[in-house]
Amino acid sequence: MNPTAGEKQIVILVAQGRTNREIADKLGLAEQTVRNYLSEIYAKTENKNRVELTLFAVRAGWVEAAGEK
Repeated sequence: MNPTAGEKQIVILVAQGRTNREIADKLGLAEQTVRNYLSEIYAKTENKNRVELTLFAVRAGWVEAAGEK
């Protein structure tokens, strides 16, 4: 996946455990816009849910797994 800056930022926030509402507030987007982005991201990455997307982000090196330093 070659993400846009916005897509990568959303994936990172999902991996941090943020809700769609929290992501929307942080990025100044509507909650529906976040949902739309996530649908596109799930399709591009072939992930089905937030857990799989979080594992994808860890493997891609976008975030550290809990306990890593």
